[in-house]
Amino acid sequence: MLKLILEAFISISGITAASGIVYHDNQLHIVSDNSNYIYSYHLTDQKLSKTVLQQSHSMENIAKADKMDLESITFDGNRYYLYGSGSTPKRKSRFTWDGKTITQEDYSQVYSFLMDEFNISGEDFNIEGVVHLHDKILFFNRGNGPKGINAILEYHPLARDKSRCIPMELPKLNGIPTGFSDAILVGSEIYFIATAEDAKSTYLDGEIGGSILGKLPSDLTAKPETFEIPEKHKFEGITLKEKTAQGLVFLLCEDTDSEDNDLTIYSLKISN
Repeated sequence: MLKLILEAFISISGITAASGIVYHDNQLHIVSDNSNYIYSYHLTDQKLSKTVLQQSHSMENIAKADKMDLESITFDGNRYYLYGSGSTPKRKSRFTWDGKTITQEDYSQVYSFLMDEFNISGEDFNIEGVVHLHDKILFFNRGNGPKGINAILEYHPLARDKSRCIPMELPKLNGIPTGFSDAILVGSEIYFIATAEDAKSTYLDGEIGGSILGKLPSDLTAKPETFEIPEKHKFEGITLKEKTAQGLVFLLCEDTDSEDNDLTIYSLKISN
């Protein structure tokens, strides 16, 4: 049984609705689901910078109907990849950032393939976490649509016929179902977070019931182990900060569903 300790790590002014986070080289790179920027916070200098994703749409606090809904950022050691949720036609972009140059791709064909191949309707399709693993991409679909489809969609870009859908049963918190909100690869294991939100919609927000941490093997051959995270937070991003003799230390970011301009990053220490 894992022991989980949650603590406030740092507060950053200038970011709302954080939905994904990567820690690398003493910097935090953060995406917000209502912004057209990627934010970078240098922990030593305590300075925030931002890089515009679309030169023609340099906006923050974008209205729900118009936002790109960037829900995930992942890092492969060379480049950062930012993914839209795919829950509306405006939310189907992928951005690639090498630290200098931004490239935007229309990812609607990939999302359409996944929906068609695995019989997932537009109302149930909502990508909240992405993991790049060798020659495949794992998309974590959040089950906050009508059918509650929590699933990992294993996509093989060079061999689509190998793609598969792995449904995942996740527990309830305070009577509210949980749904995937992010994931990260650590060695041969995947750690993920899932939130309990009382709203059967990929579009609307609802009452928060808390979040869980889960882990499963990266080959997806076993059912996930899950553990309740202390306190009631809507955690939407997870990244590994460090490995210690006692265990792992993750950093988490949350979407408070408010216009508060101060973002609190939390540390989550886990040990046996």
